[in-house]
Amino acid sequence: MAPQNNAKPKRHKKRKSRTEVSSDSDSEPEIHQDVVSDQPSSSQPEKATKKAKPSSSTITTTAKSKSLTDAEVEAAFTKFYMQRLTTEFSEDLDKLRKADDFKDDALPLLIGALQQGTSLFGMEEKRRIVVAGLESEGKEGGSG
Repeated sequence: MAPQNNAKPKRHKKRKSRTEVSSDSDSEPEIHQDVVSDQPSSSQPEKATKKAKPSSSTITTTAKSKSLTDAEVEAAFTKFYMQRLTTEFSEDLDKLRKADDFKDDALPLLIGALQQGTSLFGMEEKRRIVVAGLESEGKEGGSG
């Protein structure tokens, strides 16, 4: 009966097997995530409504920009662009007009060439600039 004494008794595992541990840990975060996701979901609409309330100037800007058609924006931007261009390059344009080889029929060609610069801007940029110009005119008109 010596062989029975030499046999070691089986050890009892105090830890859970890996599959049990991972399944337990997987289920716990799901419960935790459900609890966490329930709480923010109720507060998320509150945050969204706070963020969704733009200032009155933003509302008027959006209303003005949507009320303008692309053709109106294009015309207003071209007008603004040409005014800025002639202001910035007034001395150079005067030199061109006073040059000996500048003829009257070259003026429409010069205007057309200068207007081609508007094609460098996208419609959204043009709209933003026009709306900003309208806002600044409104502020100047209201205070003066």
